[in-house]
Amino acid sequence: MKKIPKTDPSSLRLEDFPGFSKKNLNDLEKYYKNQLHQHHEPEKRVGWKTIESQRVRFEALTWVAPMKKSRILDVGCGLGAFWGYLKEQEIPVHYTGIDLFPNVIQEAKKLYPDARFEARHLLARPYPARSFDYSFLSGVFNVKVQDNWAYMRAMLKQVLRQTKKAVAFNALNADSGLNESNRFMVTPQAVVAFGRSLGVKKAHLLDHYHHLDLTLFLYR
Repeated sequence: MKKIPKTDPSSLRLEDFPGFSKKNLNDLEKYYKNQLHQHHEPEKRVGWKTIESQRVRFEALTWVAPMKKSRILDVGCGLGAFWGYLKEQEIPVHYTGIDLFPNVIQEAKKLYPDARFEARHLLARPYPARSFDYSFLSGVFNVKVQDNWAYMRAMLKQVLRQTKKAVAFNALNADSGLNESNRFMVTPQAVVAFGRSLGVKKAHLLDHYHHLDLTLFLYR
């Protein structure tokens, strides 16, 4: 096992993470730091168990709408695998990937030097309104914190402000039977009601593509 290098104190501020406790924020940083340094496979380095589980979620996200030539934002981009998937599927887009952790972004740039990546937290440093046509969040809400609904609401409202057409995000399905106490899960009914409460024109649920997962499309 590789030794995990010491790092400088976090630049993440608790006030930028509604619904988090200080322990939640520390645990989140520690988790992704450990994943990055303990694994070689790109998908495992950002918390996915297999590349197939990552790819099936990417495919579901792309069903939001035809995206050719659109401006897209990948929130919590990790090592940029969604950009790699879009290229593989020959879906030409103007891509921007952002992640909380600069060390993750450094690795993404090495893997995909042709893409635009940035270390950025939208609640602390938002983009101008309607900067992107579509925004995507894959796996961003899977870790259990003090109040996941509060964090989801703050994040998605911010992402919606910066998105012109639609936002797509996924979450773990509470009806799947998954028994992991550190994971946040939602029922289909609850996540649809939540999406509609964000003031969108339409909230559309996609399920049955993976037994553990749900994807919600929020149309402006």
